[in-house]
Amino acid sequence: MKKIILIFLSFLYLHGDDLQLIDTNASENSGIYGLIQKYIGIEHQIREFRKNNDENSSSYSGILKEFERDKKTILSEIPDMIVEQKIDEKAIENFLKRKQELLKLQQKSLNKPFIYADTTLNLTYFNMVESFFSSLFELEKLFKNAADSESIVSAVDKAMEDLQNLINIDLDEYKNKITNPKELEKIATKEAMINNTFNAYVEILKYLRSNAHLLESNYLFSLLGLQIWIDKINAFVNIDFLNVGKISISILVLIFFISLRRFFSNIVYFFLVRLIYRNKKEADDIKVIFIGNIKKPVGILLICYAFSLCLTIAFYPAPLNIGLSNLFNIIYAVLIAWLILKILDGYGVVLVSKLAKKSEKKEVVNLVIKILYFIIIIIALLYILAQLGFNISAIIASLGIGGLAVALAAKDIIANFFASILLLFDNSFNQGDWVEVSGIEGTVVEIGLRKTTIRTFDNCLVFLPNSTIMGANIKNWSKRRMGRHIKMYLGVGYDATPEKLDNCIKDLKELLNSSPLVAHEDDGALKYGDHTTKYRQNLVSINDLEGYKNACYVGLSEFADSSINIELYFYTKSIHSKEFREAKQELMLEFMRIIERNGLTFAFPSRSIYIENLPPLNLKP
Repeated sequence: MKKIILIFLSFLYLHGDDLQLIDTNASENSGIYGLIQKYIGIEHQIREFRKNNDENSSSYSGILKEFERDKKTILSEIPDMIVEQKIDEKAIENFLKRKQELLKLQQKSLNKPFIYADTTLNLTYFNMVESFFSSLFELEKLFKNAADSESIVSAVDKAMEDLQNLINIDLDEYKNKITNPKELEKIATKEAMINNTFNAYVEILKYLRSNAHLLESNYLFSLLGLQIWIDKINAFVNIDFLNVGKISISILVLIFFISLRRFFSNIVYFFLVRLIYRNKKEADDIKVIFIGNIKKPVGILLICYAFSLCLTIAFYPAPLNIGLSNLFNIIYAVLIAWLILKILDGYGVVLVSKLAKKSEKKEVVNLVIKILYFIIIIIALLYILAQLGFNISAIIASLGIGGLAVALAAKDIIANFFASILLLFDNSFNQGDWVEVSGIEGTVVEIGLRKTTIRTFDNCLVFLPNSTIMGANIKNWSKRRMGRHIKMYLGVGYDATPEKLDNCIKDLKELLNSSPLVAHEDDGALKYGDHTTKYRQNLVSINDLEGYKNACYVGLSEFADSSINIELYFYTKSIHSKEFREAKQELMLEFMRIIERNGLTFAFPSRSIYIENLPPLNLKP
């Protein structure tokens, strides 16, 4: 810094009964004292503005926001100033001398209420200034000694506690004895000024506490003795207008991280994949997917980190500017979120697919992955908003107020999301099931957060909102364990005799009762279920619950117009389309053989026409 900053900022004196603080080296409001005094002035303006203006006016909130922006600008500059403070011994001597004069005046004025109260307030202000700027020098000392953020936070906490103890003074006894209104007004004005200064000091300390990482940012460099190496390089290559030491170390850092970029993906792969997958072939297959996914985000992340280190070296020993620090934190949040999503795409999908095979609930696994994506993006977004200065707690709290408006605006999205959760736990269908919903029949491809995808049998992809599915009738043909229904009629001619029909029906029953293709009476949940099935049969219809059907009926159905119909009502054991059709074909051929064996024939629609009056025909040639 070009200006020398005084620790207690030179002279404290009374001018026109108003307490003032003068810094001879800060006449242009430069340096840390100028910043802090400007901050205190803004605090005073805010207090006066709130007192004298209506908060319901249209410009009220806008002006306050302007004040807050000015305060944030000042706060962002303070950490840079802290590490470049310098002590002026003469200023300290003058400060202590003036303080001793006030202490003597206070002791002599015990019987003079106004002078005693006024002097006590002056001493309080002196002590506050001494305590506050001493704490700033303590922070600078901690920083230069490579202290960690915990030590910095502890020092700030102690400084705020000391300020609180200093301001806790009780002058009511003396103020009650003052009868002059002007003197009381002066005392009240001075108390207000001290409170305003105290509030400003506390706000600054709180800001430093919450940004302790800024003063800790060069912790590693201090431990590595970076300044020693910079000085050695500058001594070896001395160029007045260039800091060759910082430039050389920055170039080395860039080269190191650009080189590391080539190997870092393999290092991450080794720890996340190679140590888990013992099967070399399987691990090599995953390597191609995994490294291909993370190579780009890892490379960009390392280069950004290298640039941030170079800027930190350029600013050293001062901390990195808070604006640049926040910018890099936002970039890191975006890149790390991107990297995690890519890791999920590569390694996570492979790992989760194995879990899906074991659990046979693919849609749950897919939903978990999508929820993880959502959580990662939300966390990154909240972190970015925090770095931009938004109050995350206030945002989360405001969701309770704005929740109704959001819910109304996004009711369909919310309805679909909760419908997806209900569909997963309702177990109405799973991925790969053959279903019919709202007139759409096909195979379930995916159950998403908003919609369910169905591939129809004519190879058309249909998207149904989950809320629509929850309110519709669902037919799930894949929920059958055994028993696919066949109902058909065998029509025989009216030339059949009762004996032939009776024998034919007996042969058909015997075929169905003995065929391995047909579900029989003992083919049910009790036979194929687990050991708990026999206990559950008294509670529910266990066969219907588990999906077993084994009914079988054969008998005459009706005398139709052209045939005598024999009804066949039974279930095949197989429920799969190909096996079902093959079984049906084989059984139909057997039915034909039984009809033929019993001397019956299949009837076909026929009509007899009778002509009552036919004119004579001349058949002669």
